[in-house]
Amino acid sequence: MGHLFEALRSVAGQHDARLVVVAGLICFLSCYTALTLIARSGKPGATSSDPWLTAASVVLGCGVWAVHFVALLAFEPNMRIGYNAGNALLAAAIGLVCSGLGFAVVVRRHTALGGAIVGAAVAVMNYAVMGALRLPAHEYWNTTYIGISFVVGIGFGAASLTLSRRRPGLSGQIAAALIMTLGALGTHFLGMAALSLTPDPSLAVPSEMIPPIWFSVAITAICILIVGLGVIGSLVDQHISELETTKRKLEQTAEMLGLALKDAATADETKSQFLASMSHELRTPLNAILGFSEILKDPDSALPDVARVRSYATNIFDSGTHLLALINDVLDVSKFDAGHLELNEETVDVGEVVASCIHSMGPYAKKAKVRLDMEIPHDVPNLLADERRFRQVLLNLLSNALKFTAEGGSVKLRVLPSRDGLTVAISDTGIGMTAEQIPVALERFGQIDSKLSRRHTGTGLGLPLSKHLVELHGGRLEIASEAGVGTTVTLLFPVERSLWERRAA
Repeated sequence: MGHLFEALRSVAGQHDARLVVVAGLICFLSCYTALTLIARSGKPGATSSDPWLTAASVVLGCGVWAVHFVALLAFEPNMRIGYNAGNALLAAAIGLVCSGLGFAVVVRRHTALGGAIVGAAVAVMNYAVMGALRLPAHEYWNTTYIGISFVVGIGFGAASLTLSRRRPGLSGQIAAALIMTLGALGTHFLGMAALSLTPDPSLAVPSEMIPPIWFSVAITAICILIVGLGVIGSLVDQHISELETTKRKLEQTAEMLGLALKDAATADETKSQFLASMSHELRTPLNAILGFSEILKDPDSALPDVARVRSYATNIFDSGTHLLALINDVLDVSKFDAGHLELNEETVDVGEVVASCIHSMGPYAKKAKVRLDMEIPHDVPNLLADERRFRQVLLNLLSNALKFTAEGGSVKLRVLPSRDGLTVAISDTGIGMTAEQIPVALERFGQIDSKLSRRHTGTGLGLPLSKHLVELHGGRLEIASEAGVGTTVTLLFPVERSLWERRAA
């Protein structure tokens, strides 16, 4: 090992340090550019990976070829030197072909093997370049040092490509390029250490050998090629990135348009269902009003007795009240959409309002043969709310519960005060809903299915309107339901609206 270090020190002393630095810079530039180009290959997309693989092979092959010749130009053996053109071109061809083979293996996910092939290509190219050297001396080679140079080239090449794949960021690529640069320079100096020269003046250098000046021109052209391909790769990358960004935006826009079309179709269908339902809802009370009014105003008909007149008037009043409620629901939804629905907040006696609503719905419960109960604790607090809207919510929910509960069933309203807020729960033993049907019921004009729409009339505004009114008070409306078992609608008002102190006074 000591002999190897001594040989390397001797060889280093025979090189111009300035040209060695230039060779190192060219090597790093070519390795970094090749690694960034190969990193782009093999990626899915509209572009093929072959152009990137070819460009990487050209950059590394030409770059390392230039490095080896610059390093030879830095070699100062104190004798005339020339270079054989055929061997020089052969070295370049070996570098291009072997680098391409190694990179092709890397693209196929055999990174270490591909890196080893690239490292071997660097070592082979070094000896091919040295084979182009012509000088008046006898050459002797140390096969052990040659073997070590190949181990260095192969090992550093495998390590470089492996690191490049595992750390594709800027720092990883720079580190990988440094490793490959060290491998290339290491193979050169180990190769030079393996070569011993014995000067012999009788050996003349042919005059047709390539002068060193032409290698300077070739190396300059190669550097321009490396930089150019690197810039082109960056510009293409930027263009591809812009295209991919545009593609993602177009896909998002197409998805949004698809959803918008779907929503529009759903809204159109809902509107048609609503108009059909409203026409029936409006005609029914109007027909009753017109029918009973016509009987009362007809001068030719026998005047009915007082009891019948009272019955007709009651029917007219009930139909008018129902009609007014329908119109008010539609107007309230329109006000809410326009942001004009405002609360007239005041102190509300919760117990009194609940009892009043239960009393109002009593006749409907009796007619439907459904038991209607309430549970109100004696210490329920007052509520800071719009009394008319609070009453409207309770009546809507009680009406729904009675409407969808069969004969013999029950509906119960419970008030549950706590220090966390006021809770009002309305439970029924009606037809219930599945988990998928609950969001539909909360939509405006939503009807769970056409069969229920025919069996149980309604506009589909009561539940969503109640939800909006509760949220306007800062609370929330929750639904728990099971098909065939029943439904519980819970209103939760925030604690700030519970007036415990005022109630206690």
